[in-house]
Amino acid sequence: MKKLINIIKNFGLYKEWKSLKRGKEPINLRRGAGYYFTTGLLFCNPIGKMQELEMKSGKTAIIKLISYKLFRDPDDMIKESFWHTSGYKGEKPFKKMSFEEYLPYFNTTS
Repeated sequence: MKKLINIIKNFGLYKEWKSLKRGKEPINLRRGAGYYFTTGLLFCNPIGKMQELEMKSGKTAIIKLISYKLFRDPDDMIKESFWHTSGYKGEKPFKKMSFEEYLPYFNTTS
């Protein structure tokens, strides 16, 4: 019963968790302008690039590049990029968590 109540109260997170379990990678991090990575070279596609990102909480997030937008001039400067957070370093990946384990990471109401 408690599981059903959690699903109803957090239905948006449940849908995101369910799509994650099915193999989709939802965008849950946006980074703005002001940095570069290699784009436009043959056989050099940055999509899928994995990075580690230090968080304010002291944890290290593991993020994967999903897509990006470039400025026109300079044409290699990132305007906006979209990333998927797959988990935290040294912890269980989000994809392998149950909904009850996943909920505290993204739920801000409880």
